[in-house]
Amino acid sequence: QQTLPENRTVSIRTFGYFDIFVGDTSIAFRNKKSKELLALLVDRKGGADSYFEEAISFLWEDEPANTLTLSRYRKVALRLKSTLEEYGITDIVEAVDGKRRIVMNKVECDLYNYLSGKEDFFQLFKGSYMTNYSWGETTLGELMNEEK
Repeated sequence: QQTLPENRTVSIRTFGYFDIFVGDTSIAFRNKKSKELLALLVDRKGGADSYFEEAISFLWEDEPANTLTLSRYRKVALRLKSTLEEYGITDIVEAVDGKRRIVMNKVECDLYNYLSGKEDFFQLFKGSYMTNYSWGETTLGELMNEEK
């Protein structure tokens, strides 16, 4: 259990490489897929991952959704929850009936700030988005088209 200040801010960086911080501390994920699942939830901008099949298709691109990948997905989701618990920030992800979503108003996120349309945030986007995940290219394309 990390000791963290009570009024901690959770900040998420999506431009460039995906990373998440609690205060100034970068969250250390012991499992790459659980970090990727969180990135996917951030990319969905508060929309629930409609079904685990969708998340599975991103996390294991070459594998169909079946009992094996579903079991892996559940383990990844539990590891994500456990990592968030370690840092005392489980409230940033909501799970209802197996569907997960990021709770946007509980995090500071460069993507969300940029999309808010406020001029202060126009300079945030420099042409790269979640470069550690190939599926981020779809959102990158949308951001390039929207650029102010």
